[in-house]
Amino acid sequence: MPTTRNGDCTIWYDTLGDGPPLVMVYGIGGNSRGWWDEFPRLLARRHRLVMVDNRGTGNSDKPEEPWTMSDMTGDVEAVVNAVGLDTFHLLGCSLGTVIARQYVRERGGERLRSLSLLCPPNGISATQEDLNTALFWDRAKPLMDSARAGWPIIHPEPWIAANDALLVEKFEASMTEATPARTFQFQMKAANEAAPPNPSLNDYAWPVLIAHGTIDRLVPPDNANTLKDEVPRARVEMLEGDSHNFWSHDPERSARVVLDFLGGADAAQVGK
Repeated sequence: MPTTRNGDCTIWYDTLGDGPPLVMVYGIGGNSRGWWDEFPRLLARRHRLVMVDNRGTGNSDKPEEPWTMSDMTGDVEAVVNAVGLDTFHLLGCSLGTVIARQYVRERGGERLRSLSLLCPPNGISATQEDLNTALFWDRAKPLMDSARAGWPIIHPEPWIAANDALLVEKFEASMTEATPARTFQFQMKAANEAAPPNPSLNDYAWPVLIAHGTIDRLVPPDNANTLKDEVPRARVEMLEGDSHNFWSHDPERSARVVLDFLGGADAAQVGK
């Protein structure tokens, strides 16, 4: 399995497909398996995917001491350098969009071809009840019960009813590389303590995509509007009827939106 090092932390990543490279950073507590199967498969028809397991998740090291945002952007930089990318598209979902934006602020955006932000948090929080239900499970309860309680916060309820067996399968698979509870706390602390990342995005001319589900309860849809206000050139795509993890419950439309955006960005590069 491909790995690289950032300081004393080993970071795992996976690659898939051919074409212009697309570096993908997952959200809070998740790892590259969180993209599921269909969404990356569709993207990989046109792009070489580089999917990162953030520290504290998946096959990457899981430090027992807190880390900083600079550690997380350094992990992405270590993967980019290990793969040998001169230029690349950068995509993040949820907390991964914070890491991606902070990457630009801390590491610079000269190598980026574009930036895709899926369900990006930008100051408008979910209710505390929804946050606790989705992220901070009651360990006194069976894990399967906690998982089921969180599904309506990240998936549309009609889709959940039709895909119960798939959700159970994905949950059970995730338990083979379970994320420690401390990772959620460390990631949120690092994000909350970091400097505002959005102004740095306006130092560059590459295109920006904001994609958001209209019924997202974990990161409310109005976050897309507040981010657009701060990054006026961003293209906003609101996915009607989709929730937080739209790449898993609506992979075809999600991939179509991202591929259309990336195709335009690559065409603009060729035209220069």
